[in-house]
Amino acid sequence: MKLIYSAVFAYMIGSIPTAYLIGRVFFGFDIRKRGTGNMGASNMVSVMGWKIGILTGAIDFMKGMGTILIIKGVDPNWTYQMLFVASTFATIGHMYPIFLGFKGGKGTATLAGGLMGLDYQVALICMTILLIFIAITDYSAPGVIAVSSVMIFLFRIFGYRWGISLMLLPIATIMISRNLENLHRISSGKETGLKAYIRRKKKERSPTEGAQG
Repeated sequence: MKLIYSAVFAYMIGSIPTAYLIGRVFFGFDIRKRGTGNMGASNMVSVMGWKIGILTGAIDFMKGMGTILIIKGVDPNWTYQMLFVASTFATIGHMYPIFLGFKGGKGTATLAGGLMGLDYQVALICMTILLIFIAITDYSAPGVIAVSSVMIFLFRIFGYRWGISLMLLPIATIMISRNLENLHRISSGKETGLKAYIRRKKKERSPTEGAQG
């Protein structure tokens, strides 16, 4: 029964639509109608810039990590099964939020937070892998696919039983599936890389800066 409670609680926390709320409450727009339409930190970066995007990502990260910490704090008899289920469902909640028609973000930041709550060593390795792939490819999707492919094995290497580690298999499968769509966009030239985005933003700022000078 505790597993069910953990899943429901985590899903509801994950379903809190951070990007949507920040856009609506503080800036008066619907993030679903801006940029790529995705309700994640990356789209918020493209729409509102790095500061708001990083804030959005940090909150999404805490949805994953905070869920784990709350369960540990509330239930002194918590189990790793409860925590792994919570990490999975917090990410699913972010990707398929009940509050907004089950259409959410990619789940990367929330999953990263969940992994940090489960085991910081595994989380740091996964984040390193993601950053390496971003540096090499200029896109996050290949890195997310790589992380999703190895994280179960990393938990096993760090001493977690297969029965526990494999509880991340559903979210790993979903993450890989959703980011394969991005790979298709990249291969067809429809996805903007990080470097191209930075260059574009610099060009947008240049005329203003010149006028001010």
